Amino acid sequence: MSQVEWRTWGEEAFAEARAQDKPVLLSITATWCQYCAAMDENTYGNEALAQYINDNVIPVRVDSDKRPDVNARYTQGGWPTTCVLTGEGDILWGGTSVPPDGMAQLLPQVLNSYRHEKAGIAQHVAGQREQIRQQHAAPPFDPNLPVDPNIPFGVLLGAKFEFDFAFGGFGHNGQKFPQNEVTELVMEQYSRTLRAGTPDADLKLILERTFKGIAEGGLVDEGTGGFFRYAQTPDWRNPQVEKLLEDNAALVRLFCRGYNLLGEESLKAAAKKGLDYLRTQLWFEDLGVFGGSQFADGEYYAQPLEERAEWNPPAVDETILTGANAVAVRALVAWWQATGETEALAQACRVMDYLLANLVDESGCPTHFQAAEGEDVGEIPTGMLSDAADLVAAGLDLYEAGQGVKYLDRAEEIANWSRANLESAESGGLYDAPVRPNALGNLKVGTRDVADNMLLADSLLRLFLATGETEHAQLAQRILQSFQPAAPNMGFFGASMALAIERAVLPPVLVHVLGGASDPRTQALLLAAHKPYRHEKFVQPLDPANEDDAAHIENLGYPVPEQPTAHIMVATEALAPTVDPEVLIETIQNAAASLVGMPDLSALVGGDETPEA
Repeated sequence: MSQVEWRTWGEEAFAEARAQDKPVLLSITATWCQYCAAMDENTYGNEALAQYINDNVIPVRVDSDKRPDVNARYTQGGWPTTCVLTGEGDILWGGTSVPPDGMAQLLPQVLNSYRHEKAGIAQHVAGQREQIRQQHAAPPFDPNLPVDPNIPFGVLLGAKFEFDFAFGGFGHNGQKFPQNEVTELVMEQYSRTLRAGTPDADLKLILERTFKGIAEGGLVDEGTGGFFRYAQTPDWRNPQVEKLLEDNAALVRLFCRGYNLLGEESLKAAAKKGLDYLRTQLWFEDLGVFGGSQFADGEYYAQPLEERAEWNPPAVDETILTGANAVAVRALVAWWQATGETEALAQACRVMDYLLANLVDESGCPTHFQAAEGEDVGEIPTGMLSDAADLVAAGLDLYEAGQGVKYLDRAEEIANWSRANLESAESGGLYDAPVRPNALGNLKVGTRDVADNMLLADSLLRLFLATGETEHAQLAQRILQSFQPAAPNMGFFGASMALAIERAVLPPVLVHVLGGASDPRTQALLLAAHKPYRHEKFVQPLDPANEDDAAHIENLGYPVPEQPTAHIMVATEALAPTVDPEVLIETIQNAAASLVGMPDLSALVGGDETPEA
């Protein structure tokens, strides 16, 4: 165990460093990280080293899950991250895990430089600050830049190039991470070839081998279930035995969506394994939310399955992470979409209600986490874009699933808060957190995460379809315009951008389900509307008994239904309404936009041409 007297990240620790003219030793760890635990035991648990650290530097410990803003600006490529900082938060030295002998050599050298080479350190700091400024300086925002509908094709080519034909998945560097957005993009593209009547065999192969590699390789824990974070070999074997709520929930959702597209029972079975793990190992029944992760106990997972029962299972982190729980909400909704299990919707609502009541304020600003009882965590960050994007997407998922307009309203509040407090007027896009000029160290510099921006852009386009408020579509457009110049350099990591662009440029498939919310016939139509895989689809439940919904029904020109009825529109072209769930599924699957009656999306994509679905 560590014997270092750690401080939490904050002004108090850095003020102490400045007052005593000592450097700061920053350690960024994660509760689920076995290498972090090993360094705590071997390096920080060394009595002589710990005493030297306590006497000569100001040690600061940061949990990467709790402070992703600090991690994003100081990580050295993995956990644990080890940095030596000035009292102002500038990096003097950075690395990852440092063994005892390495730390015994490093600290005296850094301290000698810190004490006797002030001029050189000042020059180093000035150069580093300029380098950081340049790294985060985005091109000037061009509001006239048309969104390029060809970007998804380029990203898809990159995904094909990086596809591992032997074992599935993407990347050729040895390690294998599930690349969920890339797989989702391949699914979206493959679904379009299916509707065109010319299914792409290459895309289907990519999907089948990738899903099989994840589900049948070493990523799945055959004991208590769940997915490990990544594999250390290309064949998905030798997993890094860390289980995170966000990763598991995202994979459950991906497998559910894969099942809806491909119809393979093995995909539903894999999703169930992941969901069962969440429900049995990470679920806190007394609160109605999920814990953040489970520790990577390599010794435990090395035991034969039949002997594990005699061991204490790895500890679960009791931190309630807002964004990760929102991803779990999306996984539960996806499970309902795949199976019709209404208990999943009830559980999703329970999680979302807790988050909205306890971790989102009345203005729509999210709080990043709720600490375990009695835990001293220092400042808790608020207004993180990652949390906002996940919450907006989860709220819309629940609204589309017929769980109530309150989730649409709160999603819109969070989106509006994000626009008002995170958008960069100079470069477009949204910062990962509110930029505070007086913040410590590199936190002064705003960073813009691609995936979080693209998830929010996708959700803003869904908000536009639900509310008709053009400000949502306009912000989505600005986000896409802001990041588009960087697209050629992203490779397959631009998959999240490609998906958001597809949402923007494809003619939307709108499914309006008219009927009483509690009517089983309405619920059957809603489930049917969600069965077919269609990325550009948006389902809107409308209850004629609700005053606002009734007005919307009238504005849409629909007659008041005598029984629950689904109306389908592709762009502005109305298809035949139906009261039959099976007919609705078939209609959504086969609906194709004609150029006649397509909407003018120039305000959204910066041009007059929209690709045909």
